[in-house]
Amino acid sequence: MKLSSSETWEVEPGELVRWLPVPAGSPAPASAPVSENERFHLDSIVQGQPGWIALTLDFPERLDLGRLGEVVSTVIGRHDVLRSHYAATDTGYQRLLHDGVDVKEDSREADAGLGPAEFAAALSGRITATCDPFQPMPHFLAAVRRASSTTLVCGFDHCYVDARSMALLSSEICELLAGGALAPAESGLDALRRLAGEEAAVTADDARLAEWERFLDATDWQVPEFPVDLGVPAGAAAEMHTMVVTLLPGDAARAFSSEIHRHGGRTYPAVLTFAAKAINSVGGPGEVATVVPTGTGAGPGCVGWSVGNAPLRIAAGDDLFEAVPVNTARLAAALPLAEIGLTPVYAAFGHRLHQRRSDVFMMSYVDYTRLPGPHPGVRAEQVSSSKPTDTAQWWFWRDADGIHVRVRHPHTERAVAVLAETLAEMRTLVTAVVARATGPAAVSGERA
Repeated sequence: MKLSSSETWEVEPGELVRWLPVPAGSPAPASAPVSENERFHLDSIVQGQPGWIALTLDFPERLDLGRLGEVVSTVIGRHDVLRSHYAATDTGYQRLLHDGVDVKEDSREADAGLGPAEFAAALSGRITATCDPFQPMPHFLAAVRRASSTTLVCGFDHCYVDARSMALLSSEICELLAGGALAPAESGLDALRRLAGEEAAVTADDARLAEWERFLDATDWQVPEFPVDLGVPAGAAAEMHTMVVTLLPGDAARAFSSEIHRHGGRTYPAVLTFAAKAINSVGGPGEVATVVPTGTGAGPGCVGWSVGNAPLRIAAGDDLFEAVPVNTARLAAALPLAEIGLTPVYAAFGHRLHQRRSDVFMMSYVDYTRLPGPHPGVRAEQVSSSKPTDTAQWWFWRDADGIHVRVRHPHTERAVAVLAETLAEMRTLVTAVVARATGPAAVSGERA
């Protein structure tokens, strides 16, 4: 899996074929309540800031469009979350569910002679226009077919999917195209319902709320923002820009993990530690406060937005190999805090919070080598829509090609300079770890 952003996305042009998902029957209210994540996102859409994620699969062959349409129809229909949409009510938002869906070919357009960037920009505009979660089946489903290759593009509003969902969909599509059979889909709505019940059971004396309070008190009740000036005044925003960097290629990433493991750490918190040290080197603090998105227990076979938020202070440390075990322990303690959701946190502490920025400084990590994925020879890419922003957000990910990072930030001269320097320093730091990894630790391939 690769990560990119709509403003830097490129797609090789070809014949464009679109499918239209048509709902079956009348929608009925779904028993799964709308989550805090979904409410925040839907509020943004109402305010004119849509947010979608697209999965692209590049196949090295000219696929049969009839077969591809059947596969897309099967995948959309088997996941209940993808058959739902939202309605605004006097009391907030309600989820509605259709029993089924029929995906039909809608249009074909010949290659219009656009370049890859122009063609992708046109696709982005169509995805934005299509992915309205207040409409039934608001999914953009298309293929770009060429003489010897095909790109499948599936765009979804963020309410429907997360990174784990996209990995699962890439696997299911490839398996069906290869003639394989799928296990019954797990219910994403059941997962959301279960999580909502767990949130509702949180009491004021819950120890996890007390840990949230300690974190927020340590940040002076300030919602985390990138701790170095990025050239955007409080209350303002700038167009988004994206940097994508491979920190370590495949073999080097394995050597890095082995060396970190040998020193009592794990790869994920080690990556965060080295990021904090790099931020510190460009003027940031010795303790970097951030929010870490994490999965919240949804089953591996369901699609949906099932992500919690864990508060974390990352120690940069003078000695990185001393800081890594510290942050490994901190991350292990922080992840359970995501299980209670944000609703109890806002209920308990919302009146004390200060938020200078509209966005939150987050640092996430996904190891795609541990998730379902596309078949060999098929390239998968996750493309996120862009919008004006006022802070930086970091997505680390690992795949067979190594450890990478996507940083989305306001497009100011200051932000570009600061973040380019930060990423260069981080690459230097992680490369130095690989250089010192010798003997069996360098080649054992351990992954934490």
